[in-house]
Amino acid sequence: MIKSMTAFAQTDFSLNGVGGLILIRTYNSRFLDLSLRTGHVWASLEDRLKSFIAARIARGRVEVSIQFSSPEKFKSGTPILNLPLARSYWTLFGELKETLNLTGSIALGDFLSLKELIVFQEDPHSEEELWQTIAPALEKALSAIERMRSAEGKNLARDLQSRIKSLQRGIEAISLRLPQMIEAYRTRLSLRIQKIAPEVECDSQRLAQEVALMADRSDISEELVRLGSHLKQCQTLFKEKKPVGKKMEFLLQEMNREVNTIGSKSLDSDITHQVVSLKAELEKMREQVQNIE
Repeated sequence: MIKSMTAFAQTDFSLNGVGGLILIRTYNSRFLDLSLRTGHVWASLEDRLKSFIAARIARGRVEVSIQFSSPEKFKSGTPILNLPLARSYWTLFGELKETLNLTGSIALGDFLSLKELIVFQEDPHSEEELWQTIAPALEKALSAIERMRSAEGKNLARDLQSRIKSLQRGIEAISLRLPQMIEAYRTRLSLRIQKIAPEVECDSQRLAQEVALMADRSDISEELVRLGSHLKQCQTLFKEKKPVGKKMEFLLQEMNREVNTIGSKSLDSDITHQVVSLKAELEKMREQVQNIE
């Protein structure tokens, strides 16, 4: 099945009455590249989250963000006094007062304005509790990602199949042109001999040998057979259920190699024109395949 690597999805969840949001964005990449932004609450689940996502997405850059809609409201623990820090401040205030001969007393309000003097210690959540909270929402988001990638994949598949048909027409045109190419070479060679040495009678046997040598050097039948075989393999990939992007990339590389060989062997302008068209189609396919999972 052809799937795109580009998609976006979001879904919400709730933990201790505080709402949150999962955002997933996927982009093109040669391999699976996971990026998680979860915050400290979900840190213990990071490996589990990656495994869960990797089981659903085989290829692409995947950015996952898990965040609370109102982080400041997510308070499920107990305020704790940082007593060692308070003592340090008291000592520093005393030294400052004595050194600078300051007057006045140190009040409670002076301490309450200090950062980190009172810290909030969250009540620990068990890993399983957190997983049961986030897993359904993550599954929902991944399902939406898959639907979007599949829908875009259908568009890519239609475009690729259209280009495959264009390649097949080009191969057929080259195959039909081969006999004409040999005959055209024979005619050109005869005319050249007559032009250079009109008084010399053309040796038909020698001419046939030269034409045969040319035909052997420029024989592209094997390349055409392999090119057709690669196209058939490419068509079978549309029916596979597993990701096919890497396989299709490899086949396109092989097809491009065969087309280059055909171009280097060709002595016919019509075949050369077809080769240029084939290379243009293959390049467009290569650009599309870069977005296939």
